[in-house]
Amino acid sequence: MKGRLPVYKESFFLGPGRADGLQLQMFYEDGYVYSDFFVDNRFEGYRNVVHGGITFGVLDSLLWSIIFMEAKKIAMTRKVEMEFTKPIHCNTHYKALSKLLGMEGKDIRAVAWVEDSNGETYAKVEAVFREAKGINTAALLKRFDFSVTTPEMKEYFLSRAEEK
Repeated sequence: MKGRLPVYKESFFLGPGRADGLQLQMFYEDGYVYSDFFVDNRFEGYRNVVHGGITFGVLDSLLWSIIFMEAKKIAMTRKVEMEFTKPIHCNTHYKALSKLLGMEGKDIRAVAWVEDSNGETYAKVEAVFREAKGINTAALLKRFDFSVTTPEMKEYFLSRAEEK
């Protein structure tokens, strides 16, 4: 399966109706979740440099999605290690990607990074997630926007709610 992923409507990073947010579009293909990454100067932390918190938020959003797609779990961030190797400039196009690394006991490990058109890495986060407890999956997924996804992708997401 591949294609555009549905997004949590109220998400600052993903919500299509959030004029104050980034409105990122995420895609899934061949074990990766990815998104074009472009941030204007509203989110600079230093002159023409994207604030590190914004960069982390983008990558955290992709991490959640790759875990949902590959591990089939709704999970929450537990621990992260973030590395910034080069400044990410405002008003410049990048690509953000994520990949599941594996599962060890209760831990779900994944990695996400930002790269330029040449594949050079600018920031990377390795994270440990844990499956969320007490989450009503069906209620959560009702807050997702499926209007831009394929019927197959929508069915995949909604089938997760039926399994709980």
